[in-house]
Amino acid sequence: MSYWTKVLAVYGSVLIGAVSLTLACDPDYPSTGFRCRPSDGASACPDSKDYLCCSDDPAALDLNDLEAYVLPNYQNSNGTGTPLFSASANNLGTSGMCIESGTVPSDAAILTGAIGCPMPCNPTWGDSDISAVCGEGAVCCQTIELEPEDCALDPALGDNGCYRPVTGNDITNFGGLNVSTWLTTDHATHQDPLGKGCKTFVAATTLPDGVSESAVEEACYRRLSVADQRGFCLGATACPLDNPGYVDACDELNIANGLSGC
Repeated sequence: MSYWTKVLAVYGSVLIGAVSLTLACDPDYPSTGFRCRPSDGASACPDSKDYLCCSDDPAALDLNDLEAYVLPNYQNSNGTGTPLFSASANNLGTSGMCIESGTVPSDAAILTGAIGCPMPCNPTWGDSDISAVCGEGAVCCQTIELEPEDCALDPALGDNGCYRPVTGNDITNFGGLNVSTWLTTDHATHQDPLGKGCKTFVAATTLPDGVSESAVEEACYRRLSVADQRGFCLGATACPLDNPGYVDACDELNIANGLSGC
């Protein structure tokens, strides 16, 4: 069975929630499907198979233009940004999936750092950006669902405000909604609670002349996200969460609170 078929088979049978699956002592593990924290290193995945804990976060920075939102450079993609939590920075993040080593085709795999992992992507990207990173004909499938704790009321949306997924821009004093301190308990699926990965990225990166560590650290915080912006490139035509009847946690809050225009 091909990598793509294996991934879709898992997605098709189990809609992966935010809470990691509890692993039994000696189960018949699938080729993919377990949530993991890449920052946990070698202990992140079961050791009964040769698993890789692969980041599903494509966040990236242009170190010469910190305000630009750029696509990640995975060598075999058309992105230009330095990945913050994937590829060579795979072990800095807290969001990933255990993927059996050797199951990802070489032309669809990360080639530096987390070699053999699938390429992360952002399901909210436009079609041209998905094609630039994933390749023509590929899709970007969200890996886990949003949880209600990932949503915040944005008064600028809809008729009288709408709930939407939070981002790093909503951290207090960053000019967004000022609704988060990005602590571990603030949200359910947020990347890099407490910002430890961002701090490590800055400390390990050679910065261009005139670019300060504090500026890069803040730019990294602004790229932090919850589940709606994390996924994997797949050679398929449909993703599980693209089901027309699917309603995510933020939309459920909008419906429950009678919010219109969302």
